[in-house]
This record gives sequence, C-alpha cells and structure tokens, in this order.
Amino acid sequence: MTVAWKADGLDGLSRGSRVWVLVDGGAGWQLGTLQSAGGSSCAVVLDASGAAAKAKPANVVPANPALLDSVEDLTHLSFLNQPSILHALQQRYAAGNIYTHAGPVLIAVNPFQTLPMYGPEQVQHYTGRSRVDVTEGYAPHVFLTADKAYKQDKVLGTNPLLEAFGNAKTIHNNNSSRFGKLIEIYFSSGTHQICGALIHTYLLEKSRVVHQLPQERSYHIFYQLCRGATPEERHLYQLPDALDSFDYLNRSGCTSIAGVDDAAAFRGIKLAMSAVGITSQQQQSIFSVLSAILWLGNICFQPLSEDAVSVAPASGEAVQRAASLLRCPEAALYAALKQRKLVAGGERITRHLNLDAALDNRDALAKALYAELFSWLVDQVNKALAVGKQRTGTSLSILDIYGFECFKENSFEQLCINYANERLQQQFNKHLFKLDQAAYESEGIDWAHVEFEDNQECVDLIEARPPQDVGILSLLDEECIYPRGSDSSFATKLRQRQGSHPRLSYNPKVPTDDFTLHHYAGPVVYSCTKFLDKNKDTLSPDLVLLLRGSQEPLVQALAVEMALEQDRKGTQTVGSRFRAQLQDLIQRLDATALHFIRCIKPNSQQVPSHFQPQLVLHQLKCCGVLEVTRIARAGYPTRYRHEQFAERYKVLLPEHGAGCMTPLETCTRLLQHFSVDRSMYQVGRTKLFFRAGVLGQLEDTWARIQRSVLYLQSMWRMVTQRRVFLRLRHAAVVLQSHWRGRQGRLLFAEMQRQHNAAVAIQAVARGYLQRQRYFRVLQAAVCIQMAWRRWQVNQRIGVRVEARLQWEAEQRAILSARRHEEESFDAIQHEFGMDAGQIREILALWRRYGGSFLSWMEQQEDADLAAAAAAVDGVDTSDLQSKISTLETYSLKLERQVADLQQENGLLHHAVEVLQQGQGATVQGHCQIVGANAISPTKQRPDELASTSGAKTGHVMHNLSADGTAAGTASIAEQRRRSTRRSDDEISFMSLSDDDSSLSTAMTGTPQGRTPLTSAQGLPSAQEEGRAAIASLDQEFEKKRALFDDDADFIREVRDGLAEAPGMNPDMELKRLVQRYKVWKKSFKSRLAATQSAVKHSRRAESGRMLHSQSSAAGGMHAGSRLQPQPQRLTSQDSQVSLTSRLFKTRGGR
Repeated sequence: MTVAWKADGLDGLSRGSRVWVLVDGGAGWQLGTLQSAGGSSCAVVLDASGAAAKAKPANVVPANPALLDSVEDLTHLSFLNQPSILHALQQRYAAGNIYTHAGPVLIAVNPFQTLPMYGPEQVQHYTGRSRVDVTEGYAPHVFLTADKAYKQDKVLGTNPLLEAFGNAKTIHNNNSSRFGKLIEIYFSSGTHQICGALIHTYLLEKSRVVHQLPQERSYHIFYQLCRGATPEERHLYQLPDALDSFDYLNRSGCTSIAGVDDAAAFRGIKLAMSAVGITSQQQQSIFSVLSAILWLGNICFQPLSEDAVSVAPASGEAVQRAASLLRCPEAALYAALKQRKLVAGGERITRHLNLDAALDNRDALAKALYAELFSWLVDQVNKALAVGKQRTGTSLSILDIYGFECFKENSFEQLCINYANERLQQQFNKHLFKLDQAAYESEGIDWAHVEFEDNQECVDLIEARPPQDVGILSLLDEECIYPRGSDSSFATKLRQRQGSHPRLSYNPKVPTDDFTLHHYAGPVVYSCTKFLDKNKDTLSPDLVLLLRGSQEPLVQALAVEMALEQDRKGTQTVGSRFRAQLQDLIQRLDATALHFIRCIKPNSQQVPSHFQPQLVLHQLKCCGVLEVTRIARAGYPTRYRHEQFAERYKVLLPEHGAGCMTPLETCTRLLQHFSVDRSMYQVGRTKLFFRAGVLGQLEDTWARIQRSVLYLQSMWRMVTQRRVFLRLRHAAVVLQSHWRGRQGRLLFAEMQRQHNAAVAIQAVARGYLQRQRYFRVLQAAVCIQMAWRRWQVNQRIGVRVEARLQWEAEQRAILSARRHEEESFDAIQHEFGMDAGQIREILALWRRYGGSFLSWMEQQEDADLAAAAAAVDGVDTSDLQSKISTLETYSLKLERQVADLQQENGLLHHAVEVLQQGQGATVQGHCQIVGANAISPTKQRPDELASTSGAKTGHVMHNLSADGTAAGTASIAEQRRRSTRRSDDEISFMSLSDDDSSLSTAMTGTPQGRTPLTSAQGLPSAQEEGRAAIASLDQEFEKKRALFDDDADFIREVRDGLAEAPGMNPDMELKRLVQRYKVWKKSFKSRLAATQSAVKHSRRAESGRMLHSQSSAAGGMHAGSRLQPQPQRLTSQDSQVSLTSRLFKTRGGR
C-alpha cells in the first residue's frame, strides 16, 4: 500500500515553538515565535522586529531548531520546507561556506569573489581520505565530490578557450554557457593518472551570433577581438576603431561587462590556442573568419521589387571587407547573398530572394560559419587531449550544460534547452530514488510505501513520436516537410492535437501563435516565430560553393564540413538530432555513478555578500533541489547512526534510565519514552530513519534541558567565580591605592619640574620676543625719523631757495631800473631840476677833489684786506667777539653821522642854488667849507670822511654833469664804472658759501618773517649781512652735526646687532661717513675764513654806500620820493658766540 506523506504542519507545536510565517507586503518568510494556533489564524511574534502578527495556518510552517541553522546537509533538517532550506543556505553563505549538500547533490552558491578554498592544503585535505565514500568530518566541497579534479590541469587549461567561443552575457548571468558540454577524462592503467580527455558538445545557440535580447551580448570572442587586437592585427583583420560599428554587436545596447577586461582576455585566448597546438597562421585565419562574420552583419539590402533585392550602396564596404577576409570573389558573394540557384527537371534556375529571405540568407551564412568554426576548435582541443594507449576502463565524465531558462522572449533554442533540463531532471529524480532505494535495502527497511512522482508527462509532450503520440518536436518536423508549412500552421496543429494536454496551455485573451509549457521548474511561454527556419537550419548550396572556392585553407575546411553536414542531415532536423544526442547522453549517464553540483546565483547584481531569497528559491526550484527535498520528505530524510542518536538524546531519559544499555537499546528506550509513532520512523541495522519533523519534539525537549542545565551550571560557576573575584578585587584595590599614590607623587614631581622648566623657557622666549619686537620698532622709528628729518630739511631748503631766487629777481629788476635811470642824463635833470651848466660846475669840483678821494679809498681798502687775510688762520672767539663789538660801535656812529650828512647835504644844496643864481665865488666857498669839514680829523675817521666826501663830491659832480660837456661826461662815466666795480666787490662775500642752499639763502636771501635792511640802493646793510652770514653758518653746523650723529648711531646699532639693515657693511659705511666728515670739515673751515673776511670788507664798504645813499636821499628830498634806511643794532650775541665756539670745536672734533 502506497501512503503519501503529508507536508510539514503545525501538529505537535506549542506556544514558544519556532515557526516561519509568510508576511504580507513582499517581505517573504520571516522567523518568529508561535504564541497561539487555532481556528483560522495563528498569532506569531516576529524575531526581527518584535511585532505581533497574525497569519493563516497555511502561511505558517515549523522552523528547525537553532542547532540546525547551518547544517551541512539539507536532508538533515527536521523540517524540509522552503524557508528552512533558504535560511540554511543564507546562514552558510554569510559565514563564507558556499558549498552545501542536499543528499547526493552539492549546491554551490556563487560568491562573486575569490576565496581561499582551492589551495594545496585543501587538496591534500580532501585527497587524503582512506576511502572515497568516507565523508564524515569533511565539510561540503567540490573536492569532496571529485577528489581528482585538481589533476585536470591540461583539461582545465582548455576551459577559457571554450568559454570565449561558447559563453555569453545574458540578463541572468555574465558568463552563461550557451552550449552543452560533456568532458570524459580517462586515466592510465598503471599510475591511474589522467592520460587524456574527450569533449562532446551539444546544441550551440547559433542564433546569438545574429540576434541578442536587450542588455545581452553575443559570444565573448567578438568583443575580445575588437578590444584586444593590436594596431597591426586591426589592419590585418580590417577592424574599425569602435566595435559599435558592427550591427551584430550594437543592437542589444550592451557591449561591455563591469569588471571584465576583454583586451586582457584576448591575450589569454591566444596563449590557450597555442597551448592546444593551434599555430599562429591558424589563429590569423580564425580571427579573419570572426571579422568576416561581423562584416556580414553590416550588409544591408534594398528591395527592387516584391521578389528581388540588391545590396545597398552603403554596404559596399562591408561586402568588400567580408569577401577579402574570406578570400573569395566579391562578385560571387554579391550574387550568393541576393539570389539562389535551384535544379529542377535537370535545369538550373536562378531565383531572386525577397528582403526577408535575403536577410535570413545572410544570417544563415554567419551562423553556419561560426558553428563550424566552433566545431573545428573543439576538434583541435580533442586532438590536444587525445587519449593515449595506456587507457583503462576508468573515466570521469563532467557534464556542464545550460540550466532552465525563461526569458521575456523564448524561442526554439529555449525549448530545446528546457527539454534537455526536463530529461536531466527526470534522470536526476530516478537516480535519487535509486540511491534511497539502495540505502533502505542496505538497512533492511521496507520502502515500498514511499511515493515517487516524476515529470514524464512533460517529457512525453516534447519528445513523443508516432505511433504512441505526436510530440512537439515530431509535429514540428512534420510541418517542416510540407512545402507550404509555416510557423502559424505549426501553432494551429499543435493546438488542435495537444490542446487538452495538462502540461500545455494557451492564453485565450491573446490570439497569437504563442503557447505555454508547464515544466517542473515553472511555466514558460514560447513564441512560434521562426520555429520552422531554426528547426530546418538550411544553408544555400550557393554559399557553401562560394566558401569552397575560397583561397583560405581554414575557410575551405569549414565549407567541406558544411557540405558533409548537409549531406548527413538529409531530412533530419535540428530538433530530431538534438533528441538523439540527448538520448545518447542519458545512456552515458546511466552507465556512470552520478554526482550532482547545482550552481546558484545569490543575487542579480552579481556582487559579493548579498543574498536574495526569492531569486535563490527560484533557482533551487529550477535546478531540482526542491524536488530533491520533496523526494526526501516522501521517505525518511532524517537519519542518525545509533551511536550518535543515543549520545545526543540519552540525557533526556530519567535518572539511571540508560544504565549499561547498548546504543540500539538506548534509542528504542528514547523513542518509547517520547511515544513516537511507529509509522514515523524505521530502525535500520546501523541507522535510525525518521520522517520529516519527527525529531522536532525531541529537539525541543533536548534544547530546554540543555538550557536549564546550562543555566544551573552558569549560576554555580558565577557564585564560585564571584567569591574568588571579590577576594582578588579587594587585594587589587589595596595594591592599586598604594601604587596610585606612588604614581601620583612621581607624577606631581615630574609636573612640578616641567612647570619650572616651562616658566624658565617662557621667560626666555618672551624676553627674546620682546627684544625682537623692540628692535623692529626701534629700526622702524629710526627710519621714520630719518625720513621725516630729511623731508623737513628738503622743505626748508626748497622754501629758502625759492625766496632767494625771488629776492634776487626783484633786486636785479630794481638795480637795472636804477642804473638805467642814473645813466640817463634826462633822469638827472629831472631829479635835480638843473640845467647843463650847473652839472658842469659840479663835475669840475669832482675833478678837483675826486682823484685824491678815490686814491685814499683804495689804499684803505687794501690795508683792511691784508689785515683780514692775516687774521683768518689765527681767528679765535675773542677776536671775533671784538670785531662784532666794533661793528656795532660803527653802526652807532653811522647813526650819529646821519644828522651831519643831512647838514652837509643842505650846504651842498645851497651851493647848487647859488650856482643856479650865478654866484660862483659863493659856491666855491661852500665847497671849501665842505672839504675842510670832510678832512677835519677831529670830526670823523679818515675812512668815514673819505666816504662822506666822496658821496658829497660825487653828488655835486653828478649835478654838474647836467651841463652836457664831454669832459664831464667821460669823467662821470669813468667814476661810475669804478663805483660799480667797487659795489660788486663789496658784495662779493655773498658767494663764499658752498652748495648748501640754506647757507646761501641765509647770506643773500631774506629769512622768513623778517624784512631785509637795505641801503639807498636796495642792497643789504653790513650789519644785516654779517648777522645773516653768522646765522647761516650756525644753522649749517647744527644740521650737519645732527645728521652725522644719527648716521654714526645707526651704524653702531647695526654693527652691535640692535638693528637690521640687509646688505649693509657697518665697517665700510663708517669709513665712508668719516671721509664725508673730513670733506665737509675742510669746506666749512674755508667758508668760515671767507665769512670773517667778508664781514670786515663789508664794514669798510658800508661807509661808501651810506654816503652814496645819503647823497641820493639829499638829491631826492625835494622830489619827496626817497626813503632813509634805518640801521638796526644786534640785540643778541648768543648765536654768534655759540656758532664761533662750535666752529672751533669742530676743528678738533669727532
């Protein structure tokens, strides 16, 4: 009797049991704790959030104990439900364990990163087993499944080559295998080492060469060639700069893979080709054919009519390059692409192709070239892996075939791939059932009641042949035979014949040719478009003939294989050939001991450490892992050895219950103690077999006891350890207090020392900083003072120079006007109101007394100059003081003589009036009186008398010259020239100063704020000239002394480091300063002597100018237009005394 085992339920679970609950909102299965179960809902507290949730009983399944969360074999789980399987895989993946057993199946979850799991240590670990069937103590690993896999170096070396030509990027996998591959590895008879291998391929997806879905790529080799070719190879294979130029590659919108270097892979491909014996010339031929295939995709057609086309003009380059790479005539390629030659009734007929037929013809050529090239490469690899003579009957077969596929658009290729997966899944289920059957038989367990279901219905729907039934492939072959068969007619017949099949369905709302097959992994919708063309896989004989005429040996070889393939096919289609290949593969598998490895992709982003449960669950379902668990649940999936079960659960028996019983007796006692139903387990010879979920109660009881024991143990350990801890803590506190006190004292002493050191350092640093700041401020102040003083001196000099120039200009203008007026005879007549006769009389008097007067003046002048020259070198303060006093006394005398001069002027004026009246004797008497008074020694000094007499006589002579006589005029002109020359000599001391503008201004100019004292002719008086000269020398001395002192102090500060002057040499600057001082000192001494001489000379000349001024004033009294100069006395002698003392101090100074 066959009894079907029911699914996992909530029976036997109580409050506090772990359960899985399906949460609404797309959150999936979540782990929780059962609070209550009954009726139409269950109350569960979610572990992740702590929230309470209610769910239907159908959405709540029991969870395994925490002990089984990371179990190595999924069949050891107490509850084999979907969330439990996903949780176990996710826990192992998070821990870095990518391999997990599911009975005889090894599940490999792709880590998307490199893991240290395949080194020599791991190889040695798994190959060191005593027997191959020994698996206990070994974690799941691919080496555990095939411990000789590491020896396949040469076989594995061919893998990159086959992947480049047979793998491509799909929307689910970046390196999806687009062909089936069976590798048979043979071992030698003596050493049992690998002696060779043979590779079988199945159903290459040729349509991927000409068409890809969005975000997919064609085969890797095309992109590797376009990106990895060198410039020389690009020229040789006629490749453009960008691979987007090829229509076969740019239609899907995806030309690259993140993290994949196609250029580097191309270099590896060339090395792999060389490793399997493909020569460089053959490699060039292979890459030329690949480039030609890409250029074929760029050939476009334009319709000439409904049944004829021609190659588009823009495609001329593509045709030319394709023909050049295939080394066939270009014109023949043109013709073969747009027309087809047929033989009917012994006649050759040329039929033009319409646009769709021409495009299919072009694509057929490209697909046939690539398929034959792939087959040629596999043959070359098989030659390199050829089996030697030392072959034994032992072999290892590795099947790597595409998995179940379900895309947005599924065509004939997906039907064949899923058909192969259905047959392999059927084989897989049968094998697992046989393994379980063998295990049950070896343990002496009745297994007749184990239910087993397979997918035979779906397999029959695809491959059934008459007379039993007509499957999809047979119906497709039948439709391909009919001349007028089409995709639509095939879809109609399929619906008519198999419309009621439980595995076939249609969408009545969408009237299309699509149909749906319900595979073991899920339903897939197929489109009938191009089903017939892909099943026929025909190639125009014209294209084969074209290729056979190529001058390239590889292309000729490919064309020969195409022709043989066409002959072998006959009426055999792709579907029928694939069905035969699949049956042969199943027979090979039946003759071997099978081991299964299922590869799982954890996430669609293909990134490490990311697990998507829904995606993994879908793949587990597609690859049959869930079917494995279903079969396991139908039998006895949980299995324990007697010893293991007794050792684990004997603590659950009452005290002394186990005693000295054997492991089998202990197991029986445990099962009886927990009242386990006899139908829920089987006792074998060495193992116990349990139904799924039976051990849940035992595990819960064991877990509670273990928690209680662990709690008691932890409390007792806590008490004992706490006592020890308290004693140790008290001792530690005492030690710490003493140690901390010592450390604190040492630390305080160290901090005190550091504080004192810091204070000292801070004091030094602050002093240094303040000195630096002071020196900077001092230097800045000195610079500012020097600049300010120089600016003030320049301002004063400028003002004085301007005043002097202005005063000189005014004086020159006055002198010029007066000289011009004096030289004018008319001016004299106008001034004195005399006629020419009177002037002649006065001139006669001048001729009589003027000569002796002028001689005496010259002698007196020479004597004064000689005395002044002799006193220059020996001048001292007392001498200069006495001269200044004499000058003041003389000024006072000049003031007293003003009245006398006025009286004499009156006498002369009276004489002139007498002359005008014609009384010559009276005039002569007056002149004699004036002359007697002039030479009287009791009244005046000789020089004063001479000056006064000269002035009076000159005035008379001037009046007499009005007569206009020639003698008088000449005499007057001569005397005037002498008088003018003497006036120039009298003021010659004004030019004795050096280039100092302030000194010149002081001597010749007018000091600011003071009105100059002038004589009757507008020139400065002798007193004022002396005062100005002395004041000028004093000012110059003060200024020079301040400048020399400042420069010397600054040089000394720079030399002592108290001031900064980049680029300055203090010693050199000091020498220059001394030299400048010596030069100035010499110049100053000479000017000092000249000033003293000038003062003396001016004193003597003052008399003549005063007399002349008085004479002029007397002549102008009647006109009322003359001003009398008022001499001023020097009221202070401090500046002159100070200047004199400093001058003498300078001579022996610095």
